[in-house]
Amino acid sequence: METSRIFISIVCAGAILAAVSVPRAAASIGAGEGKVDITPSLKQFPTVSLGGFGDRAGKPAQGVHDNIYARALVLSQGRTKVALVSTDLLWVAPGLKEAVAKRVKDIGFTADSILLAATHDHSAPECLHPAGDVWPLAFGKFIPAYFNWTAGRIAEAIRLANMHLQQAQIGYAFAKLEGFNVNRRETGENLIDPTLTVIKVANMGIGPAARTLALVINFTAHPTIMGADNFLISGEWPGAVSRTLENNLRREGVALFFNGTQGDQTTSGDFGSGWERVDRYGKALADKAWELAQKIEMSADAKIAVSDRTWNLPAQRVSPAFIESTGQEYKMTPEMGKKIVSKLLPAKVRLQAVRVGDAVFMAVPGEAIVELGLEMKASAEAMGAKYPICVGLANNYIGYILSPKQYDLGGYESGTSFYGPQLGTLLVDEMKATVAPLFK
Repeated sequence: METSRIFISIVCAGAILAAVSVPRAAASIGAGEGKVDITPSLKQFPTVSLGGFGDRAGKPAQGVHDNIYARALVLSQGRTKVALVSTDLLWVAPGLKEAVAKRVKDIGFTADSILLAATHDHSAPECLHPAGDVWPLAFGKFIPAYFNWTAGRIAEAIRLANMHLQQAQIGYAFAKLEGFNVNRRETGENLIDPTLTVIKVANMGIGPAARTLALVINFTAHPTIMGADNFLISGEWPGAVSRTLENNLRREGVALFFNGTQGDQTTSGDFGSGWERVDRYGKALADKAWELAQKIEMSADAKIAVSDRTWNLPAQRVSPAFIESTGQEYKMTPEMGKKIVSKLLPAKVRLQAVRVGDAVFMAVPGEAIVELGLEMKASAEAMGAKYPICVGLANNYIGYILSPKQYDLGGYESGTSFYGPQLGTLLVDEMKATVAPLFK
């Protein structure tokens, strides 16, 4: 067993959740809303549009159903420090992570020590992707001032979290859920990942002094209960998950939701429709997570480590399914598609893996299908990760990521995969190489 002291701090929107710790004495937890609000003012940014559906035709948001947030968990051990950040956004636009990192460089963070993920919220604003100037129907018209404002708010969460480190302990649990997700691709395989993983972070207090500082939740499904006819900003069902858990914690802790390899996964179950379904589904998932959290055994023995490497992506290509699916939704011709794809997508990205004791977070820079997620989890588990976690929509965005067979079967997911049929196979291999150093 590798033994070390862990220091952890949490923040989620402009309120401090943990009081400053002193190495020689336990510190109390500060109370507050515990959320850094990243809901844009529609007066300040009147043209901001919602992401995820081309059928919205770039029309601006009409109001706010519920606020959206950035939540940060900072882990520190010796000279190692990492920030796990969950945002109620559609994706992490290229350059956003780097913009955040610049704002927290003075307190010891770099882009390599930040895992920045989006819940893939289709009721969140877009307009953060520079490609919006070229393809506004897909990315929303780019608003530089909104990009800078959002980067600043996310950095604030990390900065506040870093200021309030205290000794902590960690525990883990997982369960297989029935009736919460299905495979949306009509390929006959119906492969799903029903795993709900919960990581609990608590202070070192005993009895009345004990506090849960953070719950980290990982589950796999598209947040698309609200469709293209919704023009209200919302955290969708992942927001309802976090909101429910934070209410259970009496707003003295934070609940970070990380989506998985949800490229072909969507919600299921009898939870009603519309906003009722959003709330009921989110609450039901949160109740399952809360039940798991109550049974977790805590330990102060854990290793915190980060690994990252450059992945040189294969040559870009437009799938034959592009015009059949994506082209129809986003008004795209084959000629336009080839020109736009070559301008918008990177030739390489950074892959990242973070070890938190018995858990490993694998940051996937796009929407991988669940088949690939299960392969990556199995590979990490074989190396020693008892709780392997795939984090989709993390650090960057390169589109959908499919296995060769699923790529050739076509459909929407294939139409929005831009690096050819071998992309998924390469991702699994590259992620394995990224995780391996964490267990040496």
